[in-house]
Amino acid sequence: MKNSTEETLTEFLDYLKEGLIVIDEEKNIEYMNRYAKELLNVEAPEGKRFSDVLKNNYLFSLISADINKELKEEIVINDDIFLARVLNINGKRVIHFQDITPFELYKQAKKDFVSNVSHELKTPITVLKGVVETVEKEEDINVIKDFLKKAKKRIQQMDSLINDLLILAKLESKEEKIQKKKIKLKALINQTFEDLQHIASEKNITLKNNISSNFTVPVDEKKFSILLKNLIENAIKYNKQNGIVEINVKKSENYAEISVVDTGIGIPKDSLPLIFERFYRVDKSRSRNVGGTGLGLSIVKHITEAHNGKVEVKSEVGKGSEFIVKIPLE
Repeated sequence: MKNSTEETLTEFLDYLKEGLIVIDEEKNIEYMNRYAKELLNVEAPEGKRFSDVLKNNYLFSLISADINKELKEEIVINDDIFLARVLNINGKRVIHFQDITPFELYKQAKKDFVSNVSHELKTPITVLKGVVETVEKEEDINVIKDFLKKAKKRIQQMDSLINDLLILAKLESKEEKIQKKKIKLKALINQTFEDLQHIASEKNITLKNNISSNFTVPVDEKKFSILLKNLIENAIKYNKQNGIVEINVKKSENYAEISVVDTGIGIPKDSLPLIFERFYRVDKSRSRNVGGTGLGLSIVKHITEAHNGKVEVKSEVGKGSEFIVKIPLE
C-alpha cells in the first residue's frame, strides 16, 4: 500500500507533459505515468511484460538494449519526435521521453530560412557581378547604360528583400508593440491606391474602393498600411491586362471583414494552404518577373495575427482571388 508521499509523487508525475516508464528486473512494467499511457494508447500496463504492451519499435529497442550508462536517443512516436533518456537505477530501467517536435521544426525552419535567403540573394548578386565585369571592359556608352539599368533593378530587388526581412523580424520578435487607434479605412486605401497607381497603369488595372468614408477600424496605422500595400500590390501584379482590383468591407459579429478582390490568374487549390509561408511562390518564374520577394503574404499573416485577427483566401484558377482580413472591432 502506498504511503501519502508516494501517492503525492505519483499524482505529480501524472501531471507531467512528459512520458515516464519504469521497467523492473524481470522486464515487467512497474510504473507508467498518464502521459505515457495516453501517448502509447495502453491501459493498466503495470505488472505486464513490456514486450506484450509496448508496440513502438524505438521504445522496444531502448528497453532491450544492453546498457550500463545513460542513453539518449531521438525516437519517433505517432509521427512526433521525442528525446528519450534511459537510465539503469538499482537494476530497474527508467525511460523518460519528452516531445521535441516543435524544437525540431524550428531548427528545420531556421535552416530552410537561411537557405532561402541565400538563394534569393545569390541571383541578383550574380547578375551584379556580371554587370560590373561587362562595364569594366565595355566602351559603348549605350551598352553601359543598358547594363546599369539591369544593375539598378537587381539592387532594388535586394533592397525590397532586406526591407521585408526586417519587417518580418520585428513582427516575429514582437519588438514593436501594436499601437491601435481608429482610422478611416477608405482614406488609408486611397493612399495605398495612389502609391501603387504607377504599377496599375502599366496593365490598365482599375482600382475600386467600395468602402464608406466613415467606416473606421482599430489598427496600427503604419503596420496596417503595409498589410494593405502587400495585398493590393499582389492583386495588381498577378492580375490580367485591363483587370479590376476592388476593396470591400462588412461587419461580421465583432469583426471587420476587409476583402481584396482581383480578376487575376488565380491560385491552384493545392497551393492555397501554403501561400502564407515565407518564400513560397505558386509560379516561381512569374513571381520573379513581377519582382516579388516571396515574403509579402507572410507579412500580411503576421500583421493580421498581431491584431488578433485572421486572414483567409478564396481563389479559382483563371478567375481571380479574394483575400479576406478579419480584424476585431473592439
